[in-house]
Amino acid sequence: MIIVFEKKTNRLVGTAAKVFDNGQWREPTIEELYPGVDLTKLGFIQVEDSIKYALDPEAWQFKLDKDGTPIGAERKPARPRIHLSTNAADTDGDGLPELAADGSSKARITVEVKDERDKLLKRDFTVTFKTTAGTLSSRRVQVKGGKAQLELTSSLETVTATVTASGEGLKDADVTFEFMPPES
Repeated sequence: MIIVFEKKTNRLVGTAAKVFDNGQWREPTIEELYPGVDLTKLGFIQVEDSIKYALDPEAWQFKLDKDGTPIGAERKPARPRIHLSTNAADTDGDGLPELAADGSSKARITVEVKDERDKLLKRDFTVTFKTTAGTLSSRRVQVKGGKAQLELTSSLETVTATVTASGEGLKDADVTFEFMPPES
């Protein structure tokens, strides 16, 4: 399999597996793949045939030599991810924490930023929040030492509310709540 890149920027152009030609398997050429393109601007590396490069090209990056020239492909490091949890209980067993739809019930949302090994990252991050219902105590939270908290206050409507968290360089997360009719 070959992975084709733009020499000036090392930007991925495309991938191609071996081709079956006249009863033989062989590597395709850049000329076959990109006819009419200025071939002096393209380079390629050969790697073992694997569909993983074509299925998720964003998961891979070039392995570079000391001069910055691609010599192979390697998996990109996973982005840190946001993990959300809440103190609101799931009393009816449907997997969604509940709050009374009374406009004053509150749930604490705990934010943690973790690495690919599920370890808490001690760096500081800014995390932005959105909700589809209810009111958040803050739209932006400074995550210090990998943790932070905020509150969601219910609305008067009996709806579901999804709170979404995002941050630069972080994998987003969300948690969904049910605003239930208040008990009489």
